[in-house]
This record gives sequence, structure tokens and C-alpha cells, in this order.
Amino acid sequence: MKRIAPVFLAVLIFSFAANAKTPVSDSFAITGARVFTGTEVIPSATVVVLGGRISAVGANVTPPAGIPVIDGTGSTLLPGYVDAHAHARTRQELERALQFGVTTELDMWTTRHFANDMRREQERTGAPYRADFFSAISPATLPEGYPYNFTRQIEHPTLTTPEEAEGFVADRFAEGSDYLKIMIEDGSLVGSFSVPALSRETVRALTQATHLRGKLAVAHVTTQPHGREAVEDGVDGLMHIFPDAPVEPGFVQLAASKGIFVVATLGAEETFVTTDGGASLVADPDLAPYLTPEEVQFLLTPGPPNLMTARNLQIARDNVFRLHLAGVPILAGTDVPAHGVALHRELELLVLAGLEPMEALKAATSNPAAAFGIADRGRIAPGLRADLQLVGGDPTVNIKAARKIQRLWKGGVEVDREPVPPPVSH
Repeated sequence: MKRIAPVFLAVLIFSFAANAKTPVSDSFAITGARVFTGTEVIPSATVVVLGGRISAVGANVTPPAGIPVIDGTGSTLLPGYVDAHAHARTRQELERALQFGVTTELDMWTTRHFANDMRREQERTGAPYRADFFSAISPATLPEGYPYNFTRQIEHPTLTTPEEAEGFVADRFAEGSDYLKIMIEDGSLVGSFSVPALSRETVRALTQATHLRGKLAVAHVTTQPHGREAVEDGVDGLMHIFPDAPVEPGFVQLAASKGIFVVATLGAEETFVTTDGGASLVADPDLAPYLTPEEVQFLLTPGPPNLMTARNLQIARDNVFRLHLAGVPILAGTDVPAHGVALHRELELLVLAGLEPMEALKAATSNPAAAFGIADRGRIAPGLRADLQLVGGDPTVNIKAARKIQRLWKGGVEVDREPVPPPVSH
């Protein structure tokens, strides 16, 4: 009999223990807290949760008898975060996301079996001890295209011509994809690889086939020319802000008129140039105790060789702000392995780009929920899921206050948030 690796065994034990817990209560009230509803701030309100759903929100709400009452005076109640650009292939990654307030991840490339396992669990139990998971599963790309140019062997499914688009899209939604991701990447931004990209005719055929099914088509782009073409060819959103050149007025007008959204991923782009952002997370006393050694290692590891510079990072921030001013919805997404914690750097970078803290919070709550049509979350309102976090201070004024998580609930079930034990020295 083969021995199970100690790390793998530990993960199994941790996952089993988490899922074996019995929720104490999914009904409670929070009184006296500042409430950011996902769209506005109520200076002091009561929020009632019954059966895992928000029942009432308001300054004059009286909690019903017989449920626990939590005093939120001096704290702020926020919706759980929705990470609009994630990549997960293990339960542990989703558990880690939840520890930092991310109650939903919108995945952009994973395995079919993992995605379907997560969906079944969400439908069966609500998965109270990990982030919810939605996914594009397999992206649309060429056999030799990005991201499969980085894999050991050519992966599938892929396509090469517009005539294949209908069948490709039908297969993706039949296998359980929630939306379609289209890769439009030639490697020119980073300069470390060069690959062919899908033709515009194929992109148009993919978006049309997706829209006929009432689904979203989103695009990976890293340069402005590809971004313009993708919007012209019908995509609903861009999964990165392009850092190659300042956004042109014509593109701003096009994006606003087409009603697209943009997932900024400023933190992911930052990792190509500097580890300063990661180091700041590691040094933050509100985050550091909850980081695993693997997360610390990632946050402090320089990115691969590439052509990006600090100027590109400033261009990216400026582009986000100009699109935001034009009314283009900005979504917060991480696109990195440090699940959950990386979103806190993303929020900070959105504020540094020029968004007000409330607008940055919208980018991680109501904006992605609305953009991806997930109507039961992202806001604090009657009838919605009780994905909630109580934080110290006022993150609608100082975004870093969002890191001071005091209590956390998913679907009304409180999440145990324990510091990571220090490594055992030998």
C-alpha cells in the first residue's frame, strides 16, 4: 500500500474536519454597525439574518426575539467579496479565499471534474466553509495558443476556425461552464513568449454563439489593440486592464457605449514588476497572522523575466481610472495563487488608481455580482444570501480597515477564522 504524502494527508484531514462542522445558527442580528450595502452606506443599522438569508436591513429594525444579537457598534458590516478573476483547482484554495472575506470566486480556467464537484456540493450543502465557485472551465484558444503554450502537452478542447465556434461553445456549456472565456494573447506585452492568437472572425463567432445561449463571453487581453478588437467583436468584459499604452479616448467611448465591464487585476500586473505589494501584505499585522508559509513565499517571490516596468503599472492604474470616470464598471480580480489575501492588495491599488474607497468596495461586491448576473449576493439587502463580514473601523474612508476582519459569515454560517500556527522548528 502506498503511503500518502504528509502534506496531502493534512489537507484531507483539514477538509474533512471543516466539512464535519455543524453550524450553530444561521439566524442572528447585528445591531449598531455602519453598513455598506454594496451600493451605499447606512451610518448605523440593524441587519437581521434568518435561515441564512438577510431578512431586514435598516436604522429602525428591531431584531425578533429568540435569535443571537451581535453588537456591531464601531464596526462596519460589508458584503462578502466576489473575486472576479480567480484560478482554483483545489478545495483548500477556496477555503483560504474565505478566510480573507472572499465568499465567491469567479474562476477563469480549471478542470471540469473539479468545477462540477464544487457545483454539486454548493447545491447540496451550501459549502459553508469555503468560497463559492463559478467557472469558465476550459478557455477558448488555439491548440498552440496561450495558455497551453506553457503546459507540457497540448491540452484540449481548442478550436482554430470560426466554423468550429458553435460546437465549441455548445460543448463548454454542456460540460458545466458558467460563462465563456476567450484567450486573445500573442505574448507581445511581456516579451517572454510569442504565440498565435484567435482570429477576429473566430472571436465574433464565439461571442455570437455564447450570446444566443444567454451567457457571458469575457476576454483575456493584455494590449489595447486586442482590447479594442475584443469589444468591437462583442465580448461582455475584459479580464485585465491593458498596461501597454494610455487608453485612447475612442476606446473609452467604445467601452462605455458597448456597456462592457473591466476586471482590473492591478495586483497581478504588479507582480511582474515588483514584490513591494506582496511584502506590504506580509507585513500587515491584520493579515500576517493568517498567512500560510506558501502564501508568504508566493507574495515575496519575484515574477518571471518580462518587459514590463513601473511605467506600465502607472499606465494600468490611469487606464482604470479613466474608464471608471466614463462609467465603465470596474471589477476587482486577483488572478494569482494567493487566494483571498491578494484581493486586499487589489482594493488598495484601486484606491491608489483614483477610485474612492466606496467605489473600490463596489468593485469587489455589487459590481461583479451584477456583471456576472449572480443576483443573490454582492449586496446587503432583504432576500439575499447572508455572505457578510464585520470589520473594524471604516473601510469606506480607509480601505485598509477592510483587513480588520472581526467576524465572518457565509450563507449565515459563521466562519472560524484562526491564525496559522507558526512553523514547528526542529
